[in-house]
Amino acid sequence: MQCMTALSRSTGSGRFLGLCRALGLSVLLTAMTPQAEAQSQDQGLLPDARFVVTQDMDFPGGDLQPQFDTTLQACRAICLADPACQAFTFNNRSNACFPKTGISARSPFAGATSAELRRTDPVLLQTAAAREADLSFLGTTTLKRARAFALEIGFLHPAGALELDQSLQAALERANAGDPGNAAHWIGAAASLTDRSDLWVEYARLLARLNPQAYDQQQRVKERAISAAINGYLRTGNAAAQVSALEVLAQRLEDAGRGRDMIPVLRLAQAIAPRADIATALEDAVGKYGFRVTGNSVNNDTAAPRICVQFSEPLIKAGQDYTPFLGLPDATLSVLAEETQLCVDGVRHGERYRIVLRAGLPAASGESLLRDVEQTLYVRDRSPGIVFPGRAYVLPRSADAALPVQTVNLDRIDLTLRRVSDRNLLRALQDNYFGATLPEWQARNFAADIAEEVWTGSGTTRNSLNQDMTTRLPLGDVLAGMPAGIYALTARVPGGDPYEDPGATQWFVLSDLGLSTMLGNDGLHVIVRRLSDANALEGAEVSLLSRANTVIAQGQTDAQGYLRFAPGLTRGTGSAAPALVVVRHGTSPGAGGDQAAEADIPEEMTFLSLTDPAFDLSDR
Repeated sequence: MQCMTALSRSTGSGRFLGLCRALGLSVLLTAMTPQAEAQSQDQGLLPDARFVVTQDMDFPGGDLQPQFDTTLQACRAICLADPACQAFTFNNRSNACFPKTGISARSPFAGATSAELRRTDPVLLQTAAAREADLSFLGTTTLKRARAFALEIGFLHPAGALELDQSLQAALERANAGDPGNAAHWIGAAASLTDRSDLWVEYARLLARLNPQAYDQQQRVKERAISAAINGYLRTGNAAAQVSALEVLAQRLEDAGRGRDMIPVLRLAQAIAPRADIATALEDAVGKYGFRVTGNSVNNDTAAPRICVQFSEPLIKAGQDYTPFLGLPDATLSVLAEETQLCVDGVRHGERYRIVLRAGLPAASGESLLRDVEQTLYVRDRSPGIVFPGRAYVLPRSADAALPVQTVNLDRIDLTLRRVSDRNLLRALQDNYFGATLPEWQARNFAADIAEEVWTGSGTTRNSLNQDMTTRLPLGDVLAGMPAGIYALTARVPGGDPYEDPGATQWFVLSDLGLSTMLGNDGLHVIVRRLSDANALEGAEVSLLSRANTVIAQGQTDAQGYLRFAPGLTRGTGSAAPALVVVRHGTSPGAGGDQAAEADIPEEMTFLSLTDPAFDLSDR
């Protein structure tokens, strides 16, 4: 800190400014000691004492009990803890601490750090204590850091060899010369010398002009600027000065990426002394960081449409009626709060609604809307849509076979029927095709590798504007002559983009066979009955397939439609694990009645996956 010694010996400002030209920024980037932060715990925000520091200076005489082999931080703590201590000298060369009862003389001494303890005005302590609650929203960490910085500033900016007007003149000259680092250094020295509110605030302003390259140094400067502004506010003596300090604090919080904390700071400033520029800044801060409307949405494609308005923060979960905070065009509409949005139920398709969100509408955080927000939203008609209400069906091969389909705003639908052979059945299950609506890319793979397209056409559906309509699609003529097996019927909106809307797919089994299985310690039990009359089916061929699509075992049902596979057949693992039971019964006569030639064509067929969740009957 040679610049301070140079200043004390020079008769003009030019010399010390030349020596200190590069000093300011490096001092400002020095890390605060952990001991200084620790000393700020469990005390008021305003320290009851501070140190004015002089470098390369000894305070001879007035010694209390000296301490050896110690540190500067420990020496400072010793002096703060001893009511008789009014100053100290620390020898940086020998690490020796000399607490003092006072300052009787000053003597230059290279390598010495001396500090005078100055007590804080009790009136100022009371004022600061009354203002602590004002800043509680900043959090304990931020407030403790501000207090620690008030203890540390004297060591960052030694000012004991200076007169106040010298520091202020140096700061002005460096600021005019475009040197904010040294300007901040000299204002910091003036603040440590006087502990004046306006100098703390100016110090925070000057720190904001610094832009060190390293990220950690940038963060350190931003934190110190926040601490300086807090210290400035705590020491202010009138309303105008309080508002100015809070304005600077809000700006420094935004610089540090804490825009959300700007809002209560600016609201506090407006409560103390309203100003038009502060009101504008507050409105701007709320618009960027505060509780505000961020968007809206209209759920058109349901039978009961709803309007929702999204907010930047969660709403109150329970116990809050939001209806009084909404201006609604119809008293029959209801309001529901969900997480970060308010939804209005009871709206109708084809109508426009004007909703006013009133100022004061509260968030869970305690924030509220700053002003009224108007939303005008149109609930359009539902988009055309198709849904099959069931996951899968077993259809008998009869003239009145039909499938239900549910549509919205459609008179006709495009239909495609595909058949999965029994040899590809296990693959369709393992690749998650079965029972699912297939997106276009998956439908192409399904049609190319798994299934065979057997029919295309269209169907006529019932239609009432915006209503869910269920239509029974007759399939008797389409399925006539089709072999038993697994089918997938895909329905799409005519002229629609299949990549945007894949439509709906209904899977069904064309069979009169009903199949159930039970797995226990004694093996796999299979029961087959006819769906048409529920009678047991004798002579049905039952195959047990593995995950690798290999036949593990086969057998035929008895007169009770029953077959049991031995326990050992169900204990395979990996690709040998049982995966599917397939049942076939009867044959279709071939041309000329040659049944032997067509004996591998099943007349009736059904299946049951062994990998899907089973009914748990263990508690019965």
